[in-house]
Amino acid sequence: MIKPRAKSDRWEEFALSVFLLVCFLLAFLKDLFPFLDKGLTAAIFAAIFFVLKQIRDMRIEVQNDGPGEVFFATNEEFYSSARDAVRGAEREVRVTYFRHVPPTTVSSAESREYFSEVLNFARRRGTVRRIIGIANDAMANWCVAQTGEVERNPRYNVRVIEMRNQTVEPMSICLIDDDTMYMAFSGPTDQQLGGIREDAPKLVHFHQNRFDQLWASGTDLQEFAKARTAATDTQPT
Repeated sequence: MIKPRAKSDRWEEFALSVFLLVCFLLAFLKDLFPFLDKGLTAAIFAAIFFVLKQIRDMRIEVQNDGPGEVFFATNEEFYSSARDAVRGAEREVRVTYFRHVPPTTVSSAESREYFSEVLNFARRRGTVRRIIGIANDAMANWCVAQTGEVERNPRYNVRVIEMRNQTVEPMSICLIDDDTMYMAFSGPTDQQLGGIREDAPKLVHFHQNRFDQLWASGTDLQEFAKARTAATDTQPT
């Protein structure tokens, strides 16, 4: 999509045209009026300044309009990029985790830094909402261990969805504010994971709506932990 030019850009182009015209006139008349030679030098410097500024602005615009889709082949690449994106978030991070193994079993340093950064964001700046799929006892136990983080940080909110008794699409995503989405894809082993980053506000908005639907159907983490603890205590020994 072609972006309309800003008013300041049009004024800069007009000023550059004027300076170039002045340079031409001064170069033409300086032999007749030698005192114009200094004015020519100043006008040339001003014209060069405007040209360099426009080249810089064009370079920045090209960088900002780069590919809106990036693929990651390894969990190190994926979590490293997601960590940096969460670190730059402004308001809200929405994340889902639908895997058969807890994050603590992933061995890469980048994955640990990413999960730590999600918690840090809730501590220092904005809101985090996390949905965790319970696929087995290992995931259930990890969720119970998360209750301490929720109690210590009121901006860290967690809900769980039981996957053993219902079908839920296992989509692990990270939605950052309103314009960036990360989607993870599990590999053949617990340590293998790839993913994709999309900088597409319309697509992010679609997944935000889906996230809110899952959020509404989930169970508050603390309620889940109390029920699981009570069920464990009542089991015969």
